[in-house]
Amino acid sequence: MSFLFVENHPFEWPVKISVPKGGSFEEVNITGLFEIMDDVDFYSAGEDLSSRGAMIDFEINRLMQVFKGWTEGDVLDRAKKPIPATPENVRRFLGNRPARLAVTDAYTEAVTPSKGYRAKN
Repeated sequence: MSFLFVENHPFEWPVKISVPKGGSFEEVNITGLFEIMDDVDFYSAGEDLSSRGAMIDFEINRLMQVFKGWTEGDVLDRAKKPIPATPENVRRFLGNRPARLAVTDAYTEAVTPSKGYRAKN
């Protein structure tokens, strides 16, 4: 088998979101739509990150480069209607701390399988 090297390789990966509920956590699973990007671009800092707000904004912008959304029907509004994965909705989704942490973990797991992030079978 050969390695197919393509820029911005798209892939799907499970995103496990731990939602606080009644003093514990409920795990909600969605299918994330991702693209692999070069580490140099993904991890490069740029702006002034001296405030917590600036750091969160930087993290959201960075994640939006690799996280393109979710499969239809995975993310719902209060009326239980599907929220489409538009850039605006993805940004709002990543503004939610549990969702943002879960997306970060999913991407890290997907692109570094040899580093022990994935559970052994």
